[in-house]
Amino acid sequence: MKYRAEIDGLRTIAILPVILFHAGLSVFGGGYVGVDIFFVISGYLITTILLRELDKGDFSILRFYERRIRRVLPALFVVMAATIPFAWFLLLPNAFVDYGKSLIAVPTFVSNILFWSERGYFGAAAELKPLVHTWSLAVEEQFYIFFPPLLAFLFARGKGLLRTVLAVLFVVSLAASWYLTRLHFDTGFYLPFSRIWELLTGAFCAMFLARRPGFTGPMGAALSAVGLGLILYAIFIYTNKTVFPGIAAVIPVAGAALIILSRPEGNPVHRLLSTRPFVLIGLISYSLYLWHQPIFTYLRHIGYEGSRAPLLSLPVVFLLSWLSYRFVETPVRRNRTIDRERIFTAAAIGSLAFIIIGAVIVFNRGFEARYDPRDVAIMHQYENLPAYSETRFDAAEFRPFDTSDRRKVVIVGDSHARDLYNITLEAGLDQRYQFSTKRINAGCGNVFVTQDLSAHISALNEERCKIMGRLDNPKMQPILEQADEVWLDALWLDWVVDLLPDTITNLEKTYGVKVRVFGIKNFGLTNLEKALSIPFDRRTAYRQSSEPYFVDVNAHMRRTVPAPYLTELLDPFCEGNHTACRLFTDDGKVVTIDGGHVTEAGAKLLAPVLRRLIETSE
Repeated sequence: MKYRAEIDGLRTIAILPVILFHAGLSVFGGGYVGVDIFFVISGYLITTILLRELDKGDFSILRFYERRIRRVLPALFVVMAATIPFAWFLLLPNAFVDYGKSLIAVPTFVSNILFWSERGYFGAAAELKPLVHTWSLAVEEQFYIFFPPLLAFLFARGKGLLRTVLAVLFVVSLAASWYLTRLHFDTGFYLPFSRIWELLTGAFCAMFLARRPGFTGPMGAALSAVGLGLILYAIFIYTNKTVFPGIAAVIPVAGAALIILSRPEGNPVHRLLSTRPFVLIGLISYSLYLWHQPIFTYLRHIGYEGSRAPLLSLPVVFLLSWLSYRFVETPVRRNRTIDRERIFTAAAIGSLAFIIIGAVIVFNRGFEARYDPRDVAIMHQYENLPAYSETRFDAAEFRPFDTSDRRKVVIVGDSHARDLYNITLEAGLDQRYQFSTKRINAGCGNVFVTQDLSAHISALNEERCKIMGRLDNPKMQPILEQADEVWLDALWLDWVVDLLPDTITNLEKTYGVKVRVFGIKNFGLTNLEKALSIPFDRRTAYRQSSEPYFVDVNAHMRRTVPAPYLTELLDPFCEGNHTACRLFTDDGKVVTIDGGHVTEAGAKLLAPVLRRLIETSE
């Protein structure tokens, strides 16, 4: 196909914001949309090649996959191999196990499913995963498993049917992206059926340009300018709070399509994108994408926070990317003396090698024997917490009350309510109370009011809140009608606290229940790395202060919620003083994983305190 320099320039527009976003520069808050631009480019280029082969009757699925292997795997394998020794020295066993799983997932092109299951692209958790960025490669390859055969099948049966089927797929995928992103961000972000429409946008560009020359003259120049403007708008206006992909992804995707559909003649945007700096960066954009994330990740594991260290490392990123392009990508793609059989064999052997290495890491639990058993015990607390934290609370959701004389209590709230329930069980309070639970996310408002909440909850989040349900959920009514008490607990937000007096009044009037609001708890800023950094002989005596934000929230609750209804936890859970919170139990286990959520050992430590608070306020 005819080379288009501006496409390499468009790759530059895509890759630089991605890198700068991952470096932590807030001005590039929407830099992640560069991946969507790559999807459009990929769909366009590959469909263009496939259509020309189909037109000439020269389509070969084996040749297609050979090209994909030559394009994707050599540089990918080099980067993966380079990350292994750093992972050994820098990753704690739990993170090393996750890394081992990614070594298995990447060459099998299911890493998007792995990272979806681990949740989260934005934030600290993702920033510490060396191979998290390979999710986009997995999406592309999953698309290219079915797309070339489907294209060939439909092409042979008429272009009308081809366009119709692809249009239906496009609409269904875009609708899925819109719906899933509203319902559950991670699902919409990572999984392929909500991304197919982006690759199909590029395919439609190829189909259009196969029949027409594209937009030229003033029209082409204007469309390219609009396209570039749309892309820049998304890069600089979007943030990690933007509901994405969904409809928001239409803007950068449309911007990329408009540039592709325009011709270079008399086009200032194309002239800019075709200049040597843009083209050169575009040529190494794949290697740039591969190298930047592990380098940034390991800098953060070493202890460099913020954006300064990643930015200072950019010369190294560019150097490694150029070397990778020059001595790995280019030779393998262009050297036809490396025949198809050798390419497929090398791909199979390389993939198997990484799968075996990953399996060894996982099977050996990240080689945790390298660490002191006391530290390993803490690591296991972090590893086992989800099962402990969620299991009993979820099992009790909407649970009917029995006819015993135990008081009937409904515990309502988020993960903090789960903690509360676990502590009550550790305290043996289920001997005097029977419990039913309901999960309500903090952002949805753990309230029972008639006020309009749209000023606090966006329309998109409100959709999710309605699906998940609140206290006014019809399923809750029979439980609340039977209940003697309602206990409210959550990661309290200021606007929710302001509505708690009305919630108390409404619950009392509607259901005749006793209402108890549990205050915020916090044991100070912590994580696994911090816990392990404290010397063994200092752990049981170690004390730290609650974070100021939670101290302020507690004060706000004290001013807002009538005293008879409020059970404060902040000071009581810190031995009477929130400036002296325990991080460890007497046997050296951690009380909390993050300052807000307690472990099983923490729940047992706090159980007598909670029991005393409840008994003295009955």
